[in-house]
Amino acid sequence: MYRRTMTGLIFTFLFLVSCPALAQDAPPEAKEQAPVTMDAVTVTATKREGTVKDFPGNISVMDDVFIETHGTDELADLTRFAPNVYIKHTSSGGSIVCRGISTIDTSLFSPMGLYMNDVALPIGYMVNQDLFDIERVEILRGPQATLYGRNSESGVINIVLKEPDNTQRTRLMTELGNYSTVRMGGSTSGPLVEDKLFYSLSLLGKTTNGYVENTFRDDDDVAGEESIFGRGTLRWTPSKAWDIAVDLDGKNNNHGMSVLRYEDGPNATPRHEVRANEADRAHEKAFGQSARIKYAWPTMELTSITSHRSFDRDHLHDFDRTPIPLGTSEMDTELDSWGQEFRLASTDTTALSWLVGLYGRHETVDAGIDFNHINPLMASKRKGDSTDNGYAGFGQATYEMIEGLRLTGGLRLDVSRNSGKHTYTPNSGPVSYEKDIDNTEWLPMASLAYDFTPNVTAYTTVSRGFLAGGFNFFSATSADTFAYDPEHSMNYEAGIKTTWLDNTLTFNTTIFYTELSDKQVREEVPGAGMGVWKFTNAADAHTQGIEVEAAYNPIPELQFRAGFGYADAEVDKWDTTVGGTPVDYSGNKLPWAPEYTYTLSAEYNHQSGFFILADLLGTGEQYFDAANTIKDDGYQTVNLRVGYQVKDIEIALWCDNLLDEEYANKKVKNGAGLTLVEDGAPRTFGLTANWRF
Repeated sequence: MYRRTMTGLIFTFLFLVSCPALAQDAPPEAKEQAPVTMDAVTVTATKREGTVKDFPGNISVMDDVFIETHGTDELADLTRFAPNVYIKHTSSGGSIVCRGISTIDTSLFSPMGLYMNDVALPIGYMVNQDLFDIERVEILRGPQATLYGRNSESGVINIVLKEPDNTQRTRLMTELGNYSTVRMGGSTSGPLVEDKLFYSLSLLGKTTNGYVENTFRDDDDVAGEESIFGRGTLRWTPSKAWDIAVDLDGKNNNHGMSVLRYEDGPNATPRHEVRANEADRAHEKAFGQSARIKYAWPTMELTSITSHRSFDRDHLHDFDRTPIPLGTSEMDTELDSWGQEFRLASTDTTALSWLVGLYGRHETVDAGIDFNHINPLMASKRKGDSTDNGYAGFGQATYEMIEGLRLTGGLRLDVSRNSGKHTYTPNSGPVSYEKDIDNTEWLPMASLAYDFTPNVTAYTTVSRGFLAGGFNFFSATSADTFAYDPEHSMNYEAGIKTTWLDNTLTFNTTIFYTELSDKQVREEVPGAGMGVWKFTNAADAHTQGIEVEAAYNPIPELQFRAGFGYADAEVDKWDTTVGGTPVDYSGNKLPWAPEYTYTLSAEYNHQSGFFILADLLGTGEQYFDAANTIKDDGYQTVNLRVGYQVKDIEIALWCDNLLDEEYANKKVKNGAGLTLVEDGAPRTFGLTANWRF
């Protein structure tokens, strides 16, 4: 009751602050101003410049102003404003869950694609990107196989960087927060040779003790972080037809991982406290290079994107999470990925717009895990590698049959050749095996959209997607438990996009139904002992639901935003064994899939420079296991931001999770049946200063 009351008071306060602006008589010059309108947002998600209305599907767009105003420093913070999109960011890995389509807990790859300036970020550890010096983020729901080089089963998040041009821009940022948190960043961009050669540079650093304490070791920074990230772009436009850009980026991150605590049993601890004899840690290094070359004719444009990304993560943790020195697990994962994409797209405004593309990749993964135990009979090692060569041809075209009625069709041919090797070394000696996963997929899509009026557009879309198969590097013991095949999805959706009240109000709604076949799941290996799992394609499932987004800008100083997503993700068929006993999971909810998400925001900007912003963000019930015995009941957090801007300087005081809501990012049971919890963030607060010149 207290939390609901406080939430109501915050939004009531924002409303009262805005009342004087709503009620007072406007000065004569103000009465003659044009009414407030929300401009159409330009997006490049379709690889052809357009608006949200033009996209034949559900898309959310957050620009740089939204990102900075709401203080969304990382992608996981931003996606909370997108209905039915949830980033699972835990110590065991990351994944983007869209419309309830989740994946295996320790899978390296996510069912939702993530791109940074047209370059795929394929591995799950990369999902929680820093959002500094970003132009906008576009979130597309549903399969996008006919638009993007790399395949995506449930949707795409497209991060668009700021493009350097003739305008000189410089920004310095400093942020101080509780738990000894400091973030500092700077960016600059502009011309080296006017109209010809441009540059951009950005640098971001962070250090924090984190909010978890190891009471056994008397250590308050076991979940701390020290990271530094940098990016640079050099852009050359020798003529109107040519646009050439080279991007470099890199990140070095050291952070603690001692976040799992016991909820029950003799080692149970309170929230944000752990008792382990080891200080868990992880180290990540990422490096990326890309070259984008565009050549434009009067009616079409050719784009070439050459990219390389490397990623290396090693971590160590106390596998029993107790003060007893039983042992540790050490994991190492290395990714090296090369990609080449050619894309030809129309640029004129005729009734037919189209895109065709070719894509190829060469990707290697080296991964392994060592279980170190005081009892040598229980120690083991696993080490594996894989080489993936993938090729795809894709295309999409939209034809306006009559004014306002548009038919879109697309097709993708996806071919992959993935070979893996693995060695399992128990105390009895090493066992080695190999496996190949060769796969060819045809992925069609079709959409019909109609503009009933300039302010009302309805659409319906059918599309097919798949999530590639892979290898079980971390728990396999034989060839039979090493590899698993692709899963497939069939997506149906219909929606309506509207604007009202002289474009001061937008209201968009989508309903969807997705069938999932050959669902990738984790199952026990009968008689193999604790910690030995196989990944299979044993399940069928479906997800269905609705997404609603609205924004209202009644006066220039005041804006409201709201969003709601509901996803009922359910197993249709899955027969397996637990402890050697047959079980039927049919009717259970898919794990790692929140039932709903919602957001409500109010923002007021006074002409004097004062501003205040409040966000209410909610996440519904979700299960963490296939048996649906471990769950989080759902939670809501309130974020508040108050500040002042004068000329080029902005200072803001902020508080996230104002009411200190308790929730879990992860829950898991150990071999003894005891529950371990990874707590969500507590109340955090601080001050941010931005200087632009």
